[in-house]
Amino acid sequence: MQAEFVTTELIVAALLLIAALVAWLTKLVRFPYTVGLVIVGVTITVLLPEKPELAPELARELILLLLLPPLIFEAALHIEFSEFRDNLLAVLMFAIPGVLLTTVLVGWLMATVTGLPLTTMLVFGALISATDPVAVTAIFRDLGLPKRLGLLTEGESLLNDATAIVVFMLLLEFALHPVDFSPAQGAVEFLRVSGVGLLVGFGLGYVAYRLIRQIDDYLVETVLSAVLAYGSYLLAEQVHASGVLAVVAAGLMIGNSGRRYGMSNTTRNVLIHIWEFMAFLANSCVFLLIGLQVDLEKLADNLWLLLAAIVVTLLARMVTVFGFSPLLNLFSRNRTPASWQAVMVWGGLRGGIALALALTLPAALSGHSQVLVMTFGVVLFTLGVQATTMPMVLRRLGLLRRGANPVEYERRRARLAAARAAEQYLQSQFKQGLLTRENYEVVLPPLRAEIEQFSGAVREALTMLPDIRDDELEATRLEILETKRDTLRVLRHDGVVSTEVFRELTGEIDALISGR
Repeated sequence: MQAEFVTTELIVAALLLIAALVAWLTKLVRFPYTVGLVIVGVTITVLLPEKPELAPELARELILLLLLPPLIFEAALHIEFSEFRDNLLAVLMFAIPGVLLTTVLVGWLMATVTGLPLTTMLVFGALISATDPVAVTAIFRDLGLPKRLGLLTEGESLLNDATAIVVFMLLLEFALHPVDFSPAQGAVEFLRVSGVGLLVGFGLGYVAYRLIRQIDDYLVETVLSAVLAYGSYLLAEQVHASGVLAVVAAGLMIGNSGRRYGMSNTTRNVLIHIWEFMAFLANSCVFLLIGLQVDLEKLADNLWLLLAAIVVTLLARMVTVFGFSPLLNLFSRNRTPASWQAVMVWGGLRGGIALALALTLPAALSGHSQVLVMTFGVVLFTLGVQATTMPMVLRRLGLLRRGANPVEYERRRARLAAARAAEQYLQSQFKQGLLTRENYEVVLPPLRAEIEQFSGAVREALTMLPDIRDDELEATRLEILETKRDTLRVLRHDGVVSTEVFRELTGEIDALISGR
């Protein structure tokens, strides 16, 4: 027993070390970290004499119960609720009708092309229809996208996986027991699962928010957030509701009301850093697990099936995004330009959720092995091809305008900004009488020397590095627009401007941002 425990501990330590090394190396070569983990996982299965095996049930439980809640909660923490509400129509359109349309298109086309049963292909269409929040947030967060485009992508991916899970379970029941299935009951069940999940999340989130307001201990508050993330998921699942929607609602509650009104600056900083660490660990495990579960021999033996699944899935995504976006543009002040639509199509990555759902399929399902092969093929394609080419697509579309060597300039500019902010804080403390003149005169000169040094470094970068001036001008213009938008948000929150005026003015700003 002790030997098995030690072996398991060594395996976990080795996987964490691999994740850390992959994160470091991929950052050096500017390669998507999650894709690197999948490649490493596949390499491990190829090089080891005995392929690592993990029971499908255990793999599913690991992803859905242990790894998914922190990933969703961490993503929801960073979403501004007011902006999410302003884009709710678009998010819901892609998350509900979009998932249903993708399910039907993929199911019908795959059944037509492959000759496999339509009911089985509809099940495949459901599990592959949701863009995975794990994959999307991991790839998109560091690419410098316009803020609203990132919100649309993350908001859709956070909600449509919940839709896909419910639709998947209903269609799986239909495939196994077609006589007992009722479309009307299925629709009612979908509404019940979604509504109860949201109620559980917002209810527990409000309770946690009230507790956090009464507590001034960053360790206790951080622990409460972890209890909330896992507790909301588990409670919702126990009452047969959507655990994913419960975590999204709880994360929105803590990320907005909790952080703004119930936490000190110390707690906010600790909370963000802790959940970034949790998301890093969960991401590492999910994508390593995907790589370790890949069977290259089966994929090679069913190459034509993989190609058909990839083409059909991508085609369905194009129909959904390019079909719904013009309708949304007719009824929404916040327009989605064609370049953004192209990014949403190519950014429709699949990952851990599709894998977890595929591993739950019973062997009695007709076409069970083909569905597994197609799922792994689509997941590997979206991660290996779409994710790795996303920066190139963004540059071609004019959404990622960065020079050849922006990192050093960003580093120097950030140091200067931090030093100037420190100087302003120091002067504020002195003027308020919270810092003696003696200490003020001791601390201020070295700080001003740093500011002068960093200012010179920024001027040097602007002179030596090519294309930096254009990037600086572009970044400054974008920062001006974002500052205007933030000011409007504060004015609306304080009741100075109405919601109608806020939407009108922010719509104008978003149009300028999207037309950069």
